[in-house]
Amino acid sequence: MFDRTKLRGVVVPAVTPFEEDGCTVSEAGVRQLVDFLVEQGVHGIFVAGTTGEAAALDDLQWRRLVQAASNALRGRVPLLAGVIAPTTALAAARARQASDLGADVVVATTPYYYLPTRTELVAHFRAIVQATPLPVLLYNIPQNTKVPITLAACRELADLEQVVGLKDSAGNVTEFRQAVLALRAGGRDFRMFLGTDHLTDVAVLVGAQGTVPSLGNVAGRELVAAFEAAEAGDWARSAHHQERVAALARIYDVRGEVHQTGIIVGLKCALTLLGVAAGPPAPPALPPSSEEVRRVEAILREGGLLR
Repeated sequence: MFDRTKLRGVVVPAVTPFEEDGCTVSEAGVRQLVDFLVEQGVHGIFVAGTTGEAAALDDLQWRRLVQAASNALRGRVPLLAGVIAPTTALAAARARQASDLGADVVVATTPYYYLPTRTELVAHFRAIVQATPLPVLLYNIPQNTKVPITLAACRELADLEQVVGLKDSAGNVTEFRQAVLALRAGGRDFRMFLGTDHLTDVAVLVGAQGTVPSLGNVAGRELVAAFEAAEAGDWARSAHHQERVAALARIYDVRGEVHQTGIIVGLKCALTLLGVAAGPPAPPALPPSSEEVRRVEAILREGGLLR
């Protein structure tokens, strides 16, 4: 039985290292990235999420990624595996395999493309819970899936013993606070995570157990320091570390107006410059141009990550 109190702190949504074809998971790259993140002191690693280009992973590559991450991690911190799929059958099939591949927690979004009713949404998560012995973390990211996990749905799902918490990337701190108050009422241990690069201190202040920051791929040490300072009530020190991280977010702008693609391209470019073989983004996204590499390199130097 997984100890849910281990689900805390800075959980990094890891990029997926690919071979040069942009579709084959690089097991060597996964090993290198996992070691890099653990050395940064992060509290958990989340593979096959949004930053991990989950939509680009077929079943073979998804299994290859989760297995490689588990083998590399060797239980040093919890491994969370995303089961992000447009239909219940596809998500449940991956949830069914996650335990055998070495994951500790399954992370599930709503289905997407054919949008569900609330009744269908709840049934989707119930099917995922029934498919796996692992704890399940709900993942709310309506800007991508086009359907939110409402507070009412969360309340209903939180009654299931295997549903251990919520990762909220919707970007509305007021609604997140309301969810914390409602879902942790009566002292219930429901783990709450804010999907944010910029609000580590705020997340702790409003009652979250941790954050899931994409910038943790390159700035895990700073984000862990920001989190631990906030937990200790040293808000000034937490804000100092947070400001250093915020300056690095400019790597997301490397691809201009295509912001979400820019996050992946910028992170993979930065990791490569830091010596981690992150590989290219999955097509149709193109690898960074020489000019984009120079811009990311300059940001890393200004941030003190490159000399």
